[in-house]
Amino acid sequence: MRELNQGRKKLEARRFLSLLLALAALCTLGSPGVRAFGELPDTLSLTAGSNAMLEFNLPGSVCLDAGDTLATLSSGDGAVEIRAGEQSGSANLIFRLLGILPVKKVEVEVAEERTLIPGGKSVGIAIETDGLVVVGTSDLGQAQSPARQAGLRAGDVITAVNGTSVHSAGELASLLTAGEAVQLTAERDGAQLCVELMPQADPRDGTVRIGAWVRSSTAGVGTLTYIDPGTGEFGALGHAIADVDTGITLPVADGGLYESEIVQINRGERGDPGEIVGDFLSDPQQIGEITQNGACGIFGTGYCADPEELLYPEGLPVATRSQLHTGAAQILTTLDDAVGAYDCEIERIEADGNASGRSFVLHVTDPELIERTGGIVQGMSGSPIIQDGKLVGAVTHVLVNDPTRGYGIFIENMLDAAG
Repeated sequence: MRELNQGRKKLEARRFLSLLLALAALCTLGSPGVRAFGELPDTLSLTAGSNAMLEFNLPGSVCLDAGDTLATLSSGDGAVEIRAGEQSGSANLIFRLLGILPVKKVEVEVAEERTLIPGGKSVGIAIETDGLVVVGTSDLGQAQSPARQAGLRAGDVITAVNGTSVHSAGELASLLTAGEAVQLTAERDGAQLCVELMPQADPRDGTVRIGAWVRSSTAGVGTLTYIDPGTGEFGALGHAIADVDTGITLPVADGGLYESEIVQINRGERGDPGEIVGDFLSDPQQIGEITQNGACGIFGTGYCADPEELLYPEGLPVATRSQLHTGAAQILTTLDDAVGAYDCEIERIEADGNASGRSFVLHVTDPELIERTGGIVQGMSGSPIIQDGKLVGAVTHVLVNDPTRGYGIFIENMLDAAG
């Protein structure tokens, strides 16, 4: 009986200790130190031989599961330093509260350093959409729009009529006959849908229509971000080309990058974004093939313009997001007929490093750029950003109420999107 009582007391003591630890953990989890873990990245990308620092202000421990890389870890004074080895691979950084409770895991990826040629060159961009983008519906005289009655709406992409692919309004019209029902295949928010409708002759001119306005192409001017000197692959813009009426990202069937020239600069003011107005050359010369349009920019292959016209024709190392820091940097962009370098400051780095084109905030400080453009203006999207001799990202957006400030995207995000 005595041994049984001793066993019960030990069990109760362990339960009491566990309860105390749990309460301590809950109290600590509500502290600013633990909440700061939410600001740590889920992944940390390093190049071989580089290092990164992460703040660690909690009672506990941190360890590195080295995995298949030779990364090493050291800690002290409220921070940990991860130093990548000379080979690529991955590891896990584990933070434990009170040395027991895991509260955060950071995936560490180590890759060989990559070299790209920064752009900054103004380029013409033209794409043909993969299908027809519906930008609106309209009635045919007194008759209601067949497209609207069938359920089509702005943003849908018509891809086929009775199973035959369509890429232009002309192709669509050639497959329509008044009074004969057709099956339209379309895409909406990534899902496919099929609708049946009855085309009608427009009483105004007799043309057979479905009662929908469609768009099949777009063109404009933007800025080249980078070229891969080994493959001729390129990236530009840092954000998607979206339909001006519907806001959807235009799917690419065919597209090209062309030589262009700056014809006018409309200076930006507070509340009134400016614009660099460019145009294709009178004899357009295609210098690349666009194959992809997405949230992180446009991408393609076969870049063939002379890299000697750029500021760094031999290329620069690519920085990981962990190497980007607040402080001085430069924007490469075109204001006249040549690429120039203009001073800026990286003011804030977003903790989540999202891929939507708002990875960090930058502030234009260069007197010449401010004098001529007011800061960041339309047409500068894709302008590469250089810091510490490395390509770190690209300009994507301007703050409407302060044209000297805007957003940039990590070059890592663009390269990940390019695949």
